[in-house]
Amino acid sequence: MVLVNYTMSEALFGQDPISFTALVEDLGLTLQVPTSRPALFLLPEPRPLLPLEGALLLFRPEGNLFRYRAATGFLLPEPDAEVEAFARREGLGLALYPPWLKREEVEKALALRLFALGPGLALASLVDLLLKLPDRPFLGVLHQATGLPLARVAPWGEVLGFAGPVPPRHPEAPGEGRGWLALEAGEGVLVAYGEEGALRRARGLLEVAARLLKVRALERSLERMREESLGAALLEGLILGEAEAERLFAFGFAEGVEWVLALAEPPEVPGRHRLAEERRREATLELRRQAGAYLDRLGVPYLLATRGNRVAAMWQVHSPKKEAEGLLKALIPGSRLGYSAVHADRAVQEAYREALIALKAARAGEALSFTGLDPVAFVLLQQSPEDLKALVERYLPLPPKLLKTLEAYMASGGVEEAANRLHVHPNTLRYRLRRIEAVVGPLGQPETLARVHLALRARDLLLG
Repeated sequence: MVLVNYTMSEALFGQDPISFTALVEDLGLTLQVPTSRPALFLLPEPRPLLPLEGALLLFRPEGNLFRYRAATGFLLPEPDAEVEAFARREGLGLALYPPWLKREEVEKALALRLFALGPGLALASLVDLLLKLPDRPFLGVLHQATGLPLARVAPWGEVLGFAGPVPPRHPEAPGEGRGWLALEAGEGVLVAYGEEGALRRARGLLEVAARLLKVRALERSLERMREESLGAALLEGLILGEAEAERLFAFGFAEGVEWVLALAEPPEVPGRHRLAEERRREATLELRRQAGAYLDRLGVPYLLATRGNRVAAMWQVHSPKKEAEGLLKALIPGSRLGYSAVHADRAVQEAYREALIALKAARAGEALSFTGLDPVAFVLLQQSPEDLKALVERYLPLPPKLLKTLEAYMASGGVEEAANRLHVHPNTLRYRLRRIEAVVGPLGQPETLARVHLALRARDLLLG
C-alpha cells in the first residue's frame, strides 16, 4: 500500500516526498545504509496495528524483523549488525544519531522536517496519509505534524485515544477556551491543547483532520446500520416469539454467554400535532444511532431494534450497571433506560418484560435495573396506568398540602421528624394528620398504612 499519491503531489507541487537518505543528510545524521524510500512519518515506538509503509522507526525492533520490511528505515543511537544486515537485504535505510542526544530532541527535529516541507506538499502528503491510517496512529501522526497534545473524546465522555501529554479531563462538546480547541469529529470531538498561537497556526490542519474523522464516523455508521438491520429483524422476532433463539449464534451470542436486554426512551416531546410526531421519530432514530455507536465501541455482540418510540438493545454483558449507565450517558440528555436481569439462556421474551417493567419505574436521566426494583414497585408495575390512577384516586383523595404532609409523615420516624421536614410546629402537623385520617382512616392501623403506602408508590410511578 502506498501512502502518498505521488502523481498528484508532482502535478500540484512539482516535487516528490523527501527520501530517507535526503532527510538523514539534511539533519546531519550518520548514514549507514542509504535508500531512496520516501519518509512520510515517524514511529517512535512499536505499534502493531499501524501500517509501516513510509514509517521512520525510532526504535530497535525486537523479535522477527520481517514484519518491518515495508518501513522506510531505522534511526538508532548505536550500530546494530543484525538490523544493518536486514536493512541492506530488504532495501531499508539505516542511520545513527549521537547517543548523547535525547530521543525527544530527535523526534522533534524529524517531525519539524517531515511536516514543514512547504505548505502544499506537507498538507497533501499528510492528508493522504491520514486518510489511510487507523484511528489510533491517526492521532499519533497528527500530533507529530502539529506538535500539539491531542485527545479524541466520545459523546459520553470516554477518551477514545490520545497522543502527547494531555490533561485528565477533557471538553465533551465543540468549542474553545484558554489553551484548548475542541472540534466536532463525528462521534465525539477532537481536542487539541497548546498555546493560543500554536492552536491558531494548526487550526486549519486540525479542522481537516476533524472532517476526516467525521467522514469515517459516517461510513462506520452506514456499515453499522446495514448490519443492524439484520439484527433488528431477529431481535423483533425473538421478542414476539416468532424467531428461533438458536439464530443468536450467527450474531456472536454463543451458548452460555451472559447478556442483558435494555429499553431506552428519549425525553417526552409534547404535542399531538404532526410536527411533534416527526420530532418523536427523529429523537428515536437518533437514540438508536447513539446506542449503536456506544455498543459498537464496547466491542461486544449486540442487537438493536426500534419499537415505537423506544429502542431495544441486547448485548453481551460484563459489567451490567456500568455498561447500562454508560449507554444512558451516550444517549440524548433526559432519556431513561430500564434493563433486565443478566441472562445466560435464550429467554428473550422474559428479559424484554423485565426491561419494560424497569423502564416504567425509571425517571428521566436514570438507568434502572429490573433486579434493583423493590417488591412493591414490581407488583404495581404489573398493573396498567389506568389501574394505578384508580388506586391513587380511591385511597388518596387529598388536597396537595395534606398529600405533601402525608408523604413527609410516611417517610419519617414520627411526628417530630416530619414536622422538622415540613418546617411546621408539631401541633400543626397533628392537626393535619387528624384531617387526613378523617379521609383515609386511622394511620395507626396496618391496613390503612398498607393502602396509603401502595397508593403513594403508585402515584410516584405515574409521575415518574
